Amino acid sequence: QAHLAHRRQWAEPAVAASRLTAGFGTWLGQAGLPFLLIAYLGLRGGGYDAIVRSEVGVAAWWIVLLGAGVGALPLARLSRPAWLALGLMATFAAWTGLGVAWSESAERSVAELGRVATLLGVFALALALQGRDGLRRMVGGLGAGIALVAGIALLSRLHPAWFPELEAPQFLPETQARLHYPLNYWNGLATFTAIGVPLLLVLATVARRVVTRALALAAVPALVLTAFFTLSRGGAIELAIAVAVLFALHPRRLGLLGPALVAGIGSAILIAAASQRDPLVDGLTTPTALAQGDEMLAMTLVVCAGVGLVATALALADRYELGPRIRIARRPAALATVTGAVVALTIALAAGLPGFASDTWDEFKGSSVTATGAERFESVSGNGRYEYWQTAVEAGKSEPLVGIGPGTYEYFWAREGTGGFVRDAHSLYLETFAELGLVGLALIVALIVVPFAVGARRLFALDRENRTVLAGALAACAAFAAAAAIDWSWELTVLPVAFLLLAAAVIGLPRLAADDQRARRPLAGRLALPVLAVAGAIAIAIPMAGAGAVRDSQSEVRAQDLGGALAEARTAADIEPYAASPSLQEALVLELRGETGAAAAAARTATEEEPTNWRTWLVLSRLEARAGNAEASVAAYREARSLNPRSSLFQ
Repeated sequence: QAHLAHRRQWAEPAVAASRLTAGFGTWLGQAGLPFLLIAYLGLRGGGYDAIVRSEVGVAAWWIVLLGAGVGALPLARLSRPAWLALGLMATFAAWTGLGVAWSESAERSVAELGRVATLLGVFALALALQGRDGLRRMVGGLGAGIALVAGIALLSRLHPAWFPELEAPQFLPETQARLHYPLNYWNGLATFTAIGVPLLLVLATVARRVVTRALALAAVPALVLTAFFTLSRGGAIELAIAVAVLFALHPRRLGLLGPALVAGIGSAILIAAASQRDPLVDGLTTPTALAQGDEMLAMTLVVCAGVGLVATALALADRYELGPRIRIARRPAALATVTGAVVALTIALAAGLPGFASDTWDEFKGSSVTATGAERFESVSGNGRYEYWQTAVEAGKSEPLVGIGPGTYEYFWAREGTGGFVRDAHSLYLETFAELGLVGLALIVALIVVPFAVGARRLFALDRENRTVLAGALAACAAFAAAAAIDWSWELTVLPVAFLLLAAAVIGLPRLAADDQRARRPLAGRLALPVLAVAGAIAIAIPMAGAGAVRDSQSEVRAQDLGGALAEARTAADIEPYAASPSLQEALVLELRGETGAAAAAARTATEEEPTNWRTWLVLSRLEARAGNAEASVAAYREARSLNPRSSLFQ
């Protein structure tokens, strides 16, 4: 007995230390990883760059592979909804890979496969990390990461001297007024803040520490002001949708009303103050604008501090149950809501809602917005989206089952669109229909719907605290789902990553009795994830290595090392023998070396690898002319013009 007592004396601290380490590791995976991932991608241009997002994807798959190998990731406990969601996204990735076979650009399609494989890796890792308190920690980590990046974005407008000079206004002067740093896309930044606001509102009502509630609510006016400076009408719609969904699903709407009202008043004060400072809103860097930025910075700090103090008071009152406790029975509340909706609809119809809606739709389909300042919010023009969507539908109808090929909408638009350079259809759903047909559309819609279906099923089975957090997560997911319908949010990696992290946390909620208690085949699960990890890493690594070699070649050109540039271009061709970019880069390098005949031959190879890309034909036309092949030059020029007939280059 004395020996056992002695062993227990030494074993208990070791067990406690082991539990502490495991607990910290779980917290790091469920809260720390989302924070770091969102902050990293947000500060690296939103992860739009292929190399940046590919690095994230490879890292995610390596963690999954190593974790599965050593048993650190408890894959066997994944529920049926988790395997369903993972299977849907894996099937979407496989369908994207199959699309290479019928695509008009194997290079673009393989790059799209790499994108989807990256998102699949993040999703698989997030699912494997879920567990007790996973949703709460995920919401906290994501909310903190978004607040950090949005705060930096706001500082870049209020005090631009602290940040590098922006490049976009140099190429697109009309974007001068629109805040886009550090995501480098104004609408994307607005969507980013729309995802963050419901998460912060939820943290302001359920966080266990008063200081966390205060900081969360204090950050909301800063996020709303950031969204205002983007001048994004879509972002305003997404924010409204997110807040509406949050109130619809929140178990204590009256309890949420107080913090939301305080944050709303603070946001309104900041927007009203900013609206009176036109040089600042217009993104100018004149002495007047800089002085106004300093004024707004001071005002923002004061307003956010005031909101934080009120949030502290609300949190203390909630903790000690001070003040009135108003509770309204569910049935009378539902009856009042329905009655109010019917009355509002009746008034709207009497006031001419159908005619107003028709006029609004006509304006949406009409010309682009000409205003460059806050006046943009007064316009409902779609800025060309209607034409983008029409062309996407036409592309999908041309190959309704399988689509025209992943990543090739740009080429179809150049041939069939109404003019101007457009790479994306500005709608994930319509672009997926265009490029991957009805099969791809069904898969992507199912993937978006799954977290809402799982969340709705579990919403009323949870306690009030977890239901509140779930409401915030679903509201943030709704903001992304809306943004994906009207913009190219899918390609700004930080946005789908935020959605997938939240989706994984929602799907990873504690199981209901109807769910599988354990996966039916734990061994199959342990084997499936490592195989998927290897395949995913390879799918990412190939286009990443090819793109990296082309960029290295371009860097060597700038360094005037044409020999090194040629070697890197040929390395890229060895990595991706199906791609046009390496051959085109080789042609350009050979042209600089004065080897015109060889350059023309390399350009011909590029046209063979990507025959519907007008750029390769235009380069070939120039090289054939320099080589003295007049007829071949004219033929290549005519081919380029036929592939992009409305471009100003050919008028």
